[in-house]
Amino acid sequence: MTPPPLSRRLVGFLLIPAFAAASPLIVLPFVSRNAGPAGWASAIAGESVGTLAAIAIGYGWASIGPAIVSVAGEDMRRARIYRDSIVIRVLLAVVVLPLLAIVCWFVASPGFEWLSVLMGTQGALIALSFTWYCAGVGDPRTIIVFDAAPRLIATVAAAGAIAATGIVELYPMAGILVTLGGTALFTWRLLRRNPGPWPTAREIPGLMRKGAPVALNDAALSGYSSLPAPLVNVTSPPIAAAGFASAEKMLKLGQFLPMTLANAFQSWVAETDGAGRRRRILLALAVLIAGGLAGWGGLAVLGPWASTVLFGEEASSSIGILFTMGLVFAFFSFRTGLTRLVLFPAGLATPVMRATLIATALGAPLMIGLGLGWGPIGAAIGYAATEGAAAALLVPRSLHVLRALANA
Repeated sequence: MTPPPLSRRLVGFLLIPAFAAASPLIVLPFVSRNAGPAGWASAIAGESVGTLAAIAIGYGWASIGPAIVSVAGEDMRRARIYRDSIVIRVLLAVVVLPLLAIVCWFVASPGFEWLSVLMGTQGALIALSFTWYCAGVGDPRTIIVFDAAPRLIATVAAAGAIAATGIVELYPMAGILVTLGGTALFTWRLLRRNPGPWPTAREIPGLMRKGAPVALNDAALSGYSSLPAPLVNVTSPPIAAAGFASAEKMLKLGQFLPMTLANAFQSWVAETDGAGRRRRILLALAVLIAGGLAGWGGLAVLGPWASTVLFGEEASSSIGILFTMGLVFAFFSFRTGLTRLVLFPAGLATPVMRATLIATALGAPLMIGLGLGWGPIGAAIGYAATEGAAAALLVPRSLHVLRALANA
């Protein structure tokens, strides 16, 4: 079968999923206004903890899974890879979710503990999603049917329900139901069509060891990206913490773009080899860099106005924080391209892990120190420095891979 053209993949991976990813903008204004500054900051702090938990549960599958599936070839082999991922992720979820609830309860402001826990759980359960598998096989339609469209509908329904009742916990509850329901239906359909054995208990330690480098890399990335919001929520006044939460939420929503662009490019890049693959990688990286720079400018210029309109005057963010968060976005976009399109497909997960651990070891203390000394803007500067270091450390090895492809 002839692979679909790149333009169709880009539309499939970006159009409707983009609406679904942006759909929280429909409901979050109701959440921020009904919860108030303390509740809004608690919700975003819980979501950040959930992001960290998602990395622990996902164990690297969302990062390296698409590359593995894209080159696996046979459907039965791909289904076995998916079975392996399900077992590992469910086992980890059993351990991680209770710990997540404790941490979210601790970082929340009084009266908003359950909101924080539910927001964290919603973020953590994304790790059970199937979308990485569809990215690897170049199948955006299934993402639309089982995830993007239901998520959009659930978000709109949650917004209406919150407007009518003022119960802000309805938003994360709707997200949890969509993730669990969509993933269960997709898994049943895929494995029914491709029957095969599940990994045995004896195989699980080997699967854990095999995924450890990517899991550690993702854990380090999530560690420093999830640190700023809880740090600011614990150390800053509610109004300042709410403004920082708004900026971080806009950043997280924007990060959907480079991630889905990388998903769209992944199977397209894998279809070629040698100099042809190098040309496709360079084109994809150029698009991701341009998107990163555009996002930086958009957050800096439009961010203050957008945060006020979306989240209310009490939760609006300052231009300084948004400018710095835009820089984080630009670095994130570049790093996503290097890892997913250059290094992971080349089997270089360990160097990626090493670079991320170095950046985290240097950046996390910087974030904490600047956050305690300068408040939210200090935490944002530390965040940008860490993301920039994580990207810069990947450049030498990426250039080596590109030179090898040019000479292949």
